[in-house]
Amino acid sequence: MGFLEEAEKVRNEVNKTIIPLGYESEVRVEEPPSPELGDIATTVAFDLAKKHRKNPVEIAETILSRIDLSRLESFESVRNVNGFINFKFNPEKYSISVLNEALSKKEKYGSFPVTRKRILIEHTNSNPNKALHIGTLRNAVIGDTLARLLRFLEHDVIVVNYIDDSGSQVADNIVAHHFLKVPMNPPEGLKFDEYSGKVYAEYGEKINGDENLRKLKSEVIKKIEEGGNEIAEFARKFAEEVVKCQLETAWSFKIFYDLLNWETDVIRSGIFEWAIKELEKRGEAYLEEEGVNKGCMMIRLRDIEEFKNLKAPDEVLIRSDGTATYVGKDIAYASWKLGLTPRRFKVRRWIEQPNGKTIFTTHVDGEEYDFPGADVAITVVDKRQEYPQMVVKHALKKLGMPNNKEYYPYLYEVVALSGETASEMTSLEELKSRKVVHMSGRKGLVFNANDLLKMVFRKVYEETKRRNPDKPEEWVREVSMRLSASSIRYYLIKTDRNNMIVFDAKDAVRLEGDTAPYLQYTYARACRILEKAGVDVDRVGEVSFETPEEWSLVKQIGKFSWVLNTASETLAMNTIAVYIRHLADAFNSFYEKCPVITDGVRRDRLALVKAFLVTMGNAFDIMGVEKLSMI
Repeated sequence: MGFLEEAEKVRNEVNKTIIPLGYESEVRVEEPPSPELGDIATTVAFDLAKKHRKNPVEIAETILSRIDLSRLESFESVRNVNGFINFKFNPEKYSISVLNEALSKKEKYGSFPVTRKRILIEHTNSNPNKALHIGTLRNAVIGDTLARLLRFLEHDVIVVNYIDDSGSQVADNIVAHHFLKVPMNPPEGLKFDEYSGKVYAEYGEKINGDENLRKLKSEVIKKIEEGGNEIAEFARKFAEEVVKCQLETAWSFKIFYDLLNWETDVIRSGIFEWAIKELEKRGEAYLEEEGVNKGCMMIRLRDIEEFKNLKAPDEVLIRSDGTATYVGKDIAYASWKLGLTPRRFKVRRWIEQPNGKTIFTTHVDGEEYDFPGADVAITVVDKRQEYPQMVVKHALKKLGMPNNKEYYPYLYEVVALSGETASEMTSLEELKSRKVVHMSGRKGLVFNANDLLKMVFRKVYEETKRRNPDKPEEWVREVSMRLSASSIRYYLIKTDRNNMIVFDAKDAVRLEGDTAPYLQYTYARACRILEKAGVDVDRVGEVSFETPEEWSLVKQIGKFSWVLNTASETLAMNTIAVYIRHLADAFNSFYEKCPVITDGVRRDRLALVKAFLVTMGNAFDIMGVEKLSMI
């Protein structure tokens, strides 16, 4: 058993102990700040002291005197440290328990029993008129890592990608291509999504600066929403070509989807109409009859505490020209996610992905999709969308969202590039001196994910070739690509989602420090030990660990399920990144001080190496980092 399971045993034992003493409290357990204090601690004495106005040290001593340590087989002692009740592992018993669990559970090691839920995760959501850029890539990496973790814990997870094909940006491209006769075929060397982004940057400002073209664009948006006309068909074909390119980029980073939901299908399915009428019926939506929003359908927010201090809190759902707003469409879509609407999408099979799974897509000519609604709907969205998401959550409550369902906007901060990386990507020398460079689609300063991957690949390829001069070219290129994609993924997930990322390519590919290559190199080092040992071990009956490096590695391996439990409760994916960095550090210290193969093979140390590989391998699978046995 690992740290999570042993902590639960401690919690139960302390709880059993305090009840006969007349105490009642939630027993919280934690890891002490210093290993000298112990391995698992509880602060229950402090909680009880506040409630009963007693000395926490005395309460801790009373509890301590009643604890039966014989029921906690992996522990050798328990003591009162200034009111903290600290439990200390028996190193041999705990080591054997951790190693045997890792060796027996293998690809399931780190999992623990959960109440299984149906969880829908929406991520990526790039406009279908441009290539994926580094900002949408952070969105996709976060969403994909969430999905991997929750699937590892055996929740029923469906991953969707919302395609905003009726929005303003797509309309700019349709006006440019269909009416201004900009060629559809991209120049040689440019993918269709990259070319579309350039057309948008070049013509978007021109269109929005011309009154006649603005009116034409408004008509285009209405035609796209209505469907069943030449403009709508042209727009769908255009957007599908862009999305196919975007999917290829996502696949490069091992990101896959279950369903693509097209915004036009949200509108045409009747889901949007149902949501608006239902809000009207419940007195939450109304038609504005005066002022700047005259003729607009609004949602009533002015009397709600979290909105009442705003100058104009009520939000537009349908504009006066009859077109739907982002918030209006998202309310309808969120209602479908949670199974609130009686209306359903029609779907059909679309593309088979490299992982063998077929993506389904909503389509007017498809078959009805029998989706019962999620227990939890997670929407990965840029922090700048926090206010609209507040409106969506409020609307869902008014539409009757049950208490046992949850709509969770997963907000994250933006991504920028370091000046040096931005300069290298764009060949703009003036960017090099800047610390941070932000993107600007209108100015054409966009950092496409494909370009970033190519640049990182060049750096990794040079180093891989230098280290492996005798390897075939095909091997060097394949390993370099897997290292490159992992380097970018890890860089985008290791930072707290509430912090802005400044991506630096040189920093991302270093072989030391907090990088994917460092972790992958450590994993490969452990693989080589197993290969050289030439024997296998799948269980240990005894261990002779005498060094702090061995014990430290055991404890890190044992904490895996504890970390995953924390990550699943907080949805903070960077906690897993922090953990595997510590795990790699612990292994490398062990590697330097504790030989596995000398005159023979130390089977207990070999078991420790194998348990490390199981743990790191499972963590890599969750993080989307490639497992490489040789670098």
